[in-house]
Amino acid sequence: MSRARRHRLVTVGGCGLVVLVVAAACGTANPSGPTASPPPATHSVPVPTVASASPTASIAPTSSPSPSSEITTAPVTPPPLAGSLPSVNSCDPSAVPGAIAVTAPASGKAGSFTLHVPILMYHRIVPIADAGNSNRGLVVPPSTFSAQLTGLQRAGWHTITMATLANDLQAHVKPPARTIVITIDDGWDDGYGYALPILEQHGFVATYFVIAGRIDKPDFLSSADLQALVAAGDEIGDHTMDHVRLAHQTAPELTYEIDAAAARIAQVTGYWPESLAYPYGSVNSHTAAAVAACQELRMAVLEGPLAIEMPAAAPKPSASPAPRTTEEIEAYETWADRFEVPRLRVTPGTTAADLLAELG
Repeated sequence: MSRARRHRLVTVGGCGLVVLVVAAACGTANPSGPTASPPPATHSVPVPTVASASPTASIAPTSSPSPSSEITTAPVTPPPLAGSLPSVNSCDPSAVPGAIAVTAPASGKAGSFTLHVPILMYHRIVPIADAGNSNRGLVVPPSTFSAQLTGLQRAGWHTITMATLANDLQAHVKPPARTIVITIDDGWDDGYGYALPILEQHGFVATYFVIAGRIDKPDFLSSADLQALVAAGDEIGDHTMDHVRLAHQTAPELTYEIDAAAARIAQVTGYWPESLAYPYGSVNSHTAAAVAACQELRMAVLEGPLAIEMPAAAPKPSASPAPRTTEEIEAYETWADRFEVPRLRVTPGTTAADLLAELG
């Protein structure tokens, strides 16, 4: 997938010399991301110290163009490919030296506490023509994504990450009204090329659930992309190593799929992931226990079976409310159920009005 080019104009001295630097995204994307800065958020997200992948230009001051005013580019060392890193089949923070461990306590406060923070689920944000063989029900065009976020922003909604949601749930802190979490599954590279600029345009952040075994693979997020997303305030979550149905795996396979994937993300981003998404929503008691055994993971989310598409005309109210169907999911989070948290699936047919109506 081709990504949009970014341009920077540099003016030298008083002569009005304008040098155009064009950075085209290829194998390694610019981790500095779009230049727009979101407004200050209520909850802050730690930002790692990562090496910039963009060239640093230096221009010799001069009153007229000359060979001495050429732009010189400092050599850039790209991050190592994820596949070249050693496999670490452990969630022990010491297993990845230098990576920042999760510092929150292992258990929440005593007593009942419930949050009602809707968690939206996306997969691909890419034009249909560039989506290849992806399931069309999982492909949201950038224009649709932007319209959805515009509707949310105008209605007063704002975002936090899954990590911040876990912090609030654990500390018994209610985030401001109209708080949502945006999640993007599978780690396709359009999450950086298309989704990130739109998120930043609206001052939003997201949690990206990445398939660790596909980092740096064609069409998927690169190591530099992941570093850029973290630097922009987004969260990188665990979506297993190979995107398998966890409920069908043996105990050693569960450890590998969950723990090794978490360690790989820590190797690439410098941060241990705090949340996980079950591929295909495949979870049972043994699967949830395996996720909980990775002490760095504090929450896990399900696939959203509910496609948010409202009927063309709302049904007339009746004297007695219609019974709820099994597909209707309420947005709620409790500490006891933090490893089986529901999400709402957003589809290509979801208009901004549909989404706002569903969120109430």
